[in-house]
Amino acid sequence: MPLADRALVVGINHYPGISTLSGAENDAQDFYEWVTTTKPAGGGVDPENALLILSSKFPATTSVDDALPGKREIEQFFTNVRNSAVANNAARLGNKSGKRLWMFFAGHGFAPSLDHSGVLMANATLDMVHNIAARWWADRLYEGGWFDDVLLFQDACRSRIGDADLTPPFLKRQAPIIQVRRRFYVFAAKEREVAKELTFNGRVRGVFTVTLMAGLRSGALGEGGAVTTARLAEYLHKNMRALLPVADLNNPEIAKEPGVLVDPPSFEILEAPPAPRIPKFPVHIAVRRSGLDARVLDGDLQPIADINPAPQVWALNLPVGLYKVLAGGVAEVLFQVTGALTANGSPQVQAVNVA
Repeated sequence: MPLADRALVVGINHYPGISTLSGAENDAQDFYEWVTTTKPAGGGVDPENALLILSSKFPATTSVDDALPGKREIEQFFTNVRNSAVANNAARLGNKSGKRLWMFFAGHGFAPSLDHSGVLMANATLDMVHNIAARWWADRLYEGGWFDDVLLFQDACRSRIGDADLTPPFLKRQAPIIQVRRRFYVFAAKEREVAKELTFNGRVRGVFTVTLMAGLRSGALGEGGAVTTARLAEYLHKNMRALLPVADLNNPEIAKEPGVLVDPPSFEILEAPPAPRIPKFPVHIAVRRSGLDARVLDGDLQPIADINPAPQVWALNLPVGLYKVLAGGVAEVLFQVTGALTANGSPQVQAVNVA
């Protein structure tokens, strides 16, 4: 069978070789809590298939060389994905591709070119640019059909660091499996822009992630309660700048809207919640004259049930509301379903008599 949905969530505050961040771990923790929440309130990934990596979970150090996480800790996640896919193939469990991969990175970042972007590892310096090429990894997994949907969110700057380049993925390219594939990548900044951290309710957070989570939780919901990539991108474009102070709005280096890549142009990433179950109550309609057809209309006088000929007692289950029953062309009765219960809590049968 396909791989289960997976999530990789990374937040790095501690960088001994460059400046320390304050909000990356808060952002990663928030995204992790959301992505492992049951649908439709969250991403619905089983916590057993979700990896949260925070720099504070590793021993504190002032040594650049000993600072973690490094590439190895992140790349182990991709190794596990590969191993699970291979095991599925060996066991003949079907298509090795999984349904959906969520990736979230918060930390220092850089962009060696317009189309590429990476996140610096805790042991990075400005001349030892240890990094994970987040978009390159997303592309490799998308192009090779490792997952049907690949979603990447990156809250990091996209500045240049000299002639530094990205570390390529170690998984080789593979011929894609015939499948419908979709991708959605969203970056806190566009090329050469700086992603901003601010204090919200006493906690330092990334402006991008605060806006992203507000969109996922409620702001980008459509009329039916679903979230599409188009609506979420539109929400981020409109609302990131609303959180920035005037000084940042006037600074051309500060990111004010995200960089977005989506293919196809829009698809659903959070389905609408199921319609609430409307309780129904038993109604027994007695039609005294035999051989008549009978019809029930709702409060808007729209037909909702009919029978021909009507039995002596016509049993229906109807929601609370006003109704009219018509019997042939000779009788009509208005009635109300009240939802009354018996003493033991069971629904009370409501009798309607039609002459």
